[in-house]
Amino acid sequence: MLKELRIKNLAIIKEINLNIKEKFIVLTGETGAGKSIILDGINLLIGEKVHTDMIRKDADVLLAEGVFNINSDSIEKLEEINIEPDDELIIKRTIETAGKNKILCNDSRITLSGLKNVMKTVVDLVGQHTHQMLLDKNQHLNLIDKYLDDEGEVLKKDIRSIHSRYIEINSKIYNIEEEIKELREKKDYYQFQLNEINKANLIENEDVILESEYKILFNAGKIKDNLTDSVLKLRNGDTNIMSMLSSVKHNIEKISNYSEEFSKVYDKIDEIYYDIEEVFYSIDNKLEDIECNDNRLSEVVEKLDIIKKLKLKYGFEIKEILEYKEILKNKIALTENNSEIDILNKEKKILEEEHKNNSIKLTEKRRKIANDIEYKIVKELSDLNMENIKFKVHFVKLAEMNPTGNENIEFLISTNIGEDMKPLSKIVSGGEISRIMLALKSVFSKVDNISLLIFDEIDTGIGGETVKKIANKLDELSKYTQIICITHSPHIASRAKQHFYIEKKIVDNETITYVNELDNEGRINEISRMLSGNTKSEIVREHAISLLRGEE
Repeated sequence: MLKELRIKNLAIIKEINLNIKEKFIVLTGETGAGKSIILDGINLLIGEKVHTDMIRKDADVLLAEGVFNINSDSIEKLEEINIEPDDELIIKRTIETAGKNKILCNDSRITLSGLKNVMKTVVDLVGQHTHQMLLDKNQHLNLIDKYLDDEGEVLKKDIRSIHSRYIEINSKIYNIEEEIKELREKKDYYQFQLNEINKANLIENEDVILESEYKILFNAGKIKDNLTDSVLKLRNGDTNIMSMLSSVKHNIEKISNYSEEFSKVYDKIDEIYYDIEEVFYSIDNKLEDIECNDNRLSEVVEKLDIIKKLKLKYGFEIKEILEYKEILKNKIALTENNSEIDILNKEKKILEEEHKNNSIKLTEKRRKIANDIEYKIVKELSDLNMENIKFKVHFVKLAEMNPTGNENIEFLISTNIGEDMKPLSKIVSGGEISRIMLALKSVFSKVDNISLLIFDEIDTGIGGETVKKIANKLDELSKYTQIICITHSPHIASRAKQHFYIEKKIVDNETITYVNELDNEGRINEISRMLSGNTKSEIVREHAISLLRGEE
């Protein structure tokens, strides 16, 4: 819903400020007064292209600014372009003579495409094909689905989920097949690598063990000499350490019962004696194990060299090499076994069946809604004196699995007997499109969430009872959505709740458009003018009052 409109320096508009309080607003005035220019200002707010020649003569900057109530759809679009939603939607657009174009949405800069994306959820301009959501066939399925019951919504959600999983599986299958293709091309190379690693018979931490063995084997002579010398000295030394310790131990043992101090000394000597004895036996055993084995040394050196080469190729540690070995085994196995693809294909078939069954149920619900919509729209059009019209919700079956179900939907219409059905967007008659859009809006206004609908001279080429019916429809429609109507019809003007009069004046050799909100007396005078031109009479005035009272 539009709350405020400000336009500055647009063509013959110097500056206008409209404070809009009602849901049914009309703009009236003499032909050429500037009503269409106000519409141009609104066009700027919804993303229409701009040209510098639109800027008022001798002005530097053109400004269009609008304050709108926000709705759930526009909140979603704002979030898509990372703008924090507020209580209001404030659009401000400035164009300079230098060609600079600046668009602000709630004080944040946005692009022209961003502006269009947000405002298409707020405003529909009837009579201008490029701005009408109802003429966009891509929106028709969404409109039908807005009438779905809870079961239908669950079906839609399930279908989207099934389709998402189906796409995910297809992607996995494709990736696996591509991987298998690549693996098969490199299979011989992978097999060579695996054979090379297998041949080494690696054990985790084997390199550490072999390095230790290498040090002992390489230094076996030196180790044996030092161990032999140590054993001899322990066994046959000049002081015979073991004999000496044994004698001391024996002496202290005799007196250990006389004092705790002696007992402790005895325990210490006893511990030292057995530690040295253990060292002796350990060295003696090691001496027996040490041998100069050149063949074993060669084997160790050869194995360490193999490990070093494998590390350079496949990993810095044996653990990494063994992990790579498992990777190679899996890759080679994958070229021979497609069990994962088989499992995924089975799941695909299940999903296809679920999608088919759910889509059939959803189609049935949509067809029931479509039949009801067709009936309602034909009735609405009949009420607007379009008796021979045909309207159809056309179902287009989709060849491939789709996230929305089995079909797409497009609204088709035939406005004359014997004429083929055609898309709404092919309607060229301004009078027809206005009435058709009014009928569509009368049906869809409760669900399409568009908060502002603008009709540009919907009464053009129409008179008599049809205009009265249009006026009634607009009045009824304004209960669900805000209506701004540019009109020459006194019947339509009289049904509005807020009335602005547009006029142009020449001031200091400048033509300037002014907009005034009319009070009750002003409305009587304006509707009188619309009824009889500039001819004034009491009868015309009474006729105008009667219209305002809703008596006609």
